Amino acid sequence: MPKFDLYVVRPPEGSATITAIPEEKQQSSQAALRNLSRSGCVVKSLGDIDLSFVKKSEAQIKIELAVRQMFAASAYKPPVSIVW
Repeated sequence: MPKFDLYVVRPPEGSATITAIPEEKQQSSQAALRNLSRSGCVVKSLGDIDLSFVKKSEAQIKIELAVRQMFAASAYKPPVSIVW
């Protein structure tokens, strides 16, 4: 199974997006993630979540919980929407 690094990207207002970057494109994607961060988006790594041996429904629950925990102290709580 291919390995991906997962990131939450949240604009100043709007929905948070989960982006999955294949490990082989990780280095080239770092510039794009930095640019998003500089433009006001919050970019956080979900690198500690292992989804390699879970069903799609379980993966969705794990990701949604992680996103909610990330922004628990934030005044703005982004809606979580995952599209497969």
